[in-house]
Amino acid sequence: MQLRSIVFMLGFILLGCVFMFRAVSGRLKSKKAQAWPVVKGRVVSSEVEEDRFRSATGKATIAFVPDISYEYQVNGKSYTSRTVIFGATTYDYLTASRICEKFSVGSEPKVYYNPANPQDAVLLPQATEGLRSLIPGTFFIVTGIAIGVMGFLFPN
Repeated sequence: MQLRSIVFMLGFILLGCVFMFRAVSGRLKSKKAQAWPVVKGRVVSSEVEEDRFRSATGKATIAFVPDISYEYQVNGKSYTSRTVIFGATTYDYLTASRICEKFSVGSEPKVYYNPANPQDAVLLPQATEGLRSLIPGTFFIVTGIAIGVMGFLFPN
């Protein structure tokens, strides 16, 4: 097997593992957050932000982010957070607007906070991504394995 095949194989597998780790860790954190203690918070700002980026194909894309800041207290100490939900945070305009409407300025939502680190808080303790979030990681790992097999079977 050529060194180039080994480098590509390991690179794809490593990239796949990074994608899988991000997908699984977000889901695990959201699962834990569902059991976190809850306090009442207060939304201090809520607006839809525009996020412009280029897709993998180079196409200019616009997504929208609900930018929500909220305050809450744990054991008499005040905290501020912007985490609304774990996982993907970009949406179409209508969905981002609905989230901002749900958490409008002055509203008092439930805030789920990590008892071991009260600074770590979230408004909606669920993951936004289902099994789809595992697809990129699986793709890169399988591609890396295929490169390795092809490099082994056809060394030249």
